[in-house]
Amino acid sequence: MKLLPRTFRIQFDLHAWAGVVASLFLFVIFFCGVFAMFREELEVWQEPALHVAPPSKSPPSFDLMLDRVREQGPLPRGAHVGMLTHEETRFITAYLFEPTGMRVLWLDPLTGTALPERSRLASELYWMHFFYRVPWGMEFTGLVSVALLVALVSGLWIHLKDLRAQWWRFRPTAKPRFSASDAHKVLGVFGLPFTAMLAWTGAVLCLAGLAAQGFGSVVYRGQADRVTKLRGYSVPVREAAGKDAPMLSLDTVVDRARASVPGAEGTPRYVELHDYGAARGWAGVYFQLSPLGPDHFAHVDSVSGETFGSSVESRTPNFSFERLLFDLHAGRFAEALMKPLYALLALAMCAVLVTGNLIWLERRDPLRTHRGNRVLERLTVGVSAGLAFGTAVYCAANRVLPWALARRGDWEFGLFLGAWALAVVIALVPRGSSRRVGSLLSAAAAVLFGAVVVGDVMTQDANLFTALSRGLPPVFIAEAFLAAMALGCGGLAWGVRRRKTAEPVSGGAAPEGPLVKA
Repeated sequence: MKLLPRTFRIQFDLHAWAGVVASLFLFVIFFCGVFAMFREELEVWQEPALHVAPPSKSPPSFDLMLDRVREQGPLPRGAHVGMLTHEETRFITAYLFEPTGMRVLWLDPLTGTALPERSRLASELYWMHFFYRVPWGMEFTGLVSVALLVALVSGLWIHLKDLRAQWWRFRPTAKPRFSASDAHKVLGVFGLPFTAMLAWTGAVLCLAGLAAQGFGSVVYRGQADRVTKLRGYSVPVREAAGKDAPMLSLDTVVDRARASVPGAEGTPRYVELHDYGAARGWAGVYFQLSPLGPDHFAHVDSVSGETFGSSVESRTPNFSFERLLFDLHAGRFAEALMKPLYALLALAMCAVLVTGNLIWLERRDPLRTHRGNRVLERLTVGVSAGLAFGTAVYCAANRVLPWALARRGDWEFGLFLGAWALAVVIALVPRGSSRRVGSLLSAAAAVLFGAVVVGDVMTQDANLFTALSRGLPPVFIAEAFLAAMALGCGGLAWGVRRRKTAEPVSGGAAPEGPLVKA
């Protein structure tokens, strides 16, 4: 079907503007999404003290873990404590929600040691996937996902008639305008089902809370608890008793939760205590979630042991639907295959976003005579290549900073943001071509990623070559992932540099030019 000229122009402008406006935010989402796929492996990798093989299949004692938490300081009445178990390591993460913020400890069930959190690398990159640290970041990510859906639908429409001819066409030696267009179309077409699924599920999940607020205000006249129950996310709200009461054994509470929910088996994934030591205290016990399956949890009175809420009672069609969307979005099925596949497709989408901006600039202003187009070009380079460079700095800082450094996690995160900001500033400097800046930033990222892997081989007992034999697959996967990032960034830097030297400049000295003319 051939579109009318006016219809084609409208759809092309819609596709181009939606893509350009959202492109840099989408690049951050997809690039950090690659690291989010390997969050659990990176959590083990980032802390060498966790490089110990998982224990036997015997479940850990949550009472013993609670004792280790108490040793770090008295728990006042009404305290909120959470404990997260891991399949990748025997350590348990304890979260202490205090008035001044959240404190994190890593507990070893075998040795009884309690280790303070010294790095947040995996968590920060995961949170940046949906701009969690930005006010209304989750909702903003949902709106950006909607813009991506608009760009996908309009892009498919304008290219539908030529899809068969353009499916395999890729001319890497052609002028950048054509090679970038080919890469944009080929990668976009092959990744279309994946990208559409991510955009749709991301938009629904990120905007669900905002939609629920609007629905509650309009339909239920501000009764937010009714909407929460319909969604299946209701959390018990109990009046404070104002007095102390002896708490049951935490292991007993876990056993009663397991017995009250059909299908709940094994070690809980997460156990949280609310109103610790109070007469109205209670515990939430959440068992391992099976991919594309139902969840299992129970709320238990920590004093009487009575169960007063479970997944059986609160399960709703909406909750099951959102769980399905989350599992699809996160690739929580056949993970050995899905994780690397999702990572490759996400990186391909990063390339689609960058080439899309390049096509926009080449069509509108090949010589970059307008300042706005020059700024867009340099921002594209600074944000994209700078994010790769900043992430490499983050990984290097994780290995270089002293482990005894106070607020070490903040220092790591600050160096990451500083390196990224510096890269953007360098890219915005008029001197030097943006192509050269992109090549240098990519090369620097490759060197740093590679140095981290090589440094681990030389200094760490568990590294790329020994992790599997030590029973630490997460460390091996993380090291292999960082090695792949080093090769990818290095290949990108080499390709950009090679393309630059392969394009002769005629007519004497060329002025400082745009990305494709440098």
